[in-house]
Amino acid sequence: MYGPPDVLVVAAFHPELAPLRPHLGDDMDGRIGAALVAARVVGIGLPLAAAGVAIHVRDLRPRAVLATGTCGAYASSGLAIGDVVVARLVRLVAPSALEGRSEFPAPMQVVCDADAPMAESIAQATGARRADVATTLGITVDEAMAGHIARATGAHVEHLEAHAMATACAALGIPFGAVLAVANLVGANARDEWRLHHRDAAARAAEAIVQWLRVPC
Repeated sequence: MYGPPDVLVVAAFHPELAPLRPHLGDDMDGRIGAALVAARVVGIGLPLAAAGVAIHVRDLRPRAVLATGTCGAYASSGLAIGDVVVARLVRLVAPSALEGRSEFPAPMQVVCDADAPMAESIAQATGARRADVATTLGITVDEAMAGHIARATGAHVEHLEAHAMATACAALGIPFGAVLAVANLVGANARDEWRLHHRDAAARAAEAIVQWLRVPC
């Protein structure tokens, strides 16, 4: 790496970044197209993801952060396993808050917009569908709850770390985006489907990122 990366690609755990290794090398630092790119793991779940992004941004000083990995699609989204999406916004979701049994405090940033120019350029370069992302504390494995979240929020997909990543970037003034691929439908079969499809889905998300980065500026 010859200077701060243009793009820092982050993911919750190593298998979601592995497809970028042929392009970046074992150090996960290199050039794709005209862009300097670094890829780093930040950890699974909201606390680790937020801290991991903040640490890597501090150390690397990237121009932008791009989350990648897998997501679950809500049945109403029309998305299928293997589809690639680019985040339009990320919303923190608590089922009890949707039901009026708890509340987020008013100053809390519940919704984070992805960087619009970056999202637009990714969508145009790759054909990825724009999607609203729900971040929940745990994986939703109940069909009725999955439907309730989708109806109440308008979210298309679920990802456990996206909101933490986005809020860390917002606090640091760094543009944030996310390219995710569907590994499962949200509901009772989510875990089994994810185990079957997460590596292929991660590869599809990585392919889209490489495709975008190789588009001439």
